[in-house]
Amino acid sequence: MNKIMMILIIGVVACATASARDNDNDPYIHVDWSPLFTDNVGWNIYSGGFVVGWNNASGINSAMGRSIDIGWLSIIGAKYNTGHGQRITMGAGIDWRNYRLDTSARFVDDGDHISIENYPEGATSCLSRVKVFSITMPVIFSQRLVHKLDIFAGPVVNFNVRSSVLTQFRLGDEKVKLSRTGIHQVPVTVDIMGGIKWRGIGCYVRYSPCHVLKGDFAPAFTPLTVGVGLAL
Repeated sequence: MNKIMMILIIGVVACATASARDNDNDPYIHVDWSPLFTDNVGWNIYSGGFVVGWNNASGINSAMGRSIDIGWLSIIGAKYNTGHGQRITMGAGIDWRNYRLDTSARFVDDGDHISIENYPEGATSCLSRVKVFSITMPVIFSQRLVHKLDIFAGPVVNFNVRSSVLTQFRLGDEKVKLSRTGIHQVPVTVDIMGGIKWRGIGCYVRYSPCHVLKGDFAPAFTPLTVGVGLAL
């Protein structure tokens, strides 16, 4: 009798285990990984927005061709596809931007303030720039126009966690290099970004009404960026 009861118990447990494994409708057992980096209708896990751009800084004599923006808008995030041509993406990423002056002027840091002055007479190999590193949180809305062609726009919140200033030039046989980190960047700024893309490859414009550095510490300037991107 005991042997029969033992066999019955083992059989019931085995059947229950097999049933649990085969029951795809049980949310506690079945895990659906289909949203990973897909474009299905509904929510999807998302990663993308590799951008390279050129910065113009309104308020200072910047060299746009040599002022670079490099970023990854969403290292990891979420995308919602309505199924009717609209998509909303949001996530967290990183951005690195520098603002380089033309060769006629330089940033001068006296420890308390940053000003813009001319280079000493006879200076050569002139370079002067401000650099800012940010953690970004974009929320981008895109609309399908025709097959694989979209327009997109939305805000990008920047948490500016690191900044530095660098000036270097040569004066005769002497090479002068002055640099410092922590130059009172505005901690949180907001950009407005928009553009057009085809199959994830596109171009964009990114404007910020916010100052890059605090106005009581440095010259006030605002950035405008034009660039290209992948996996937008």
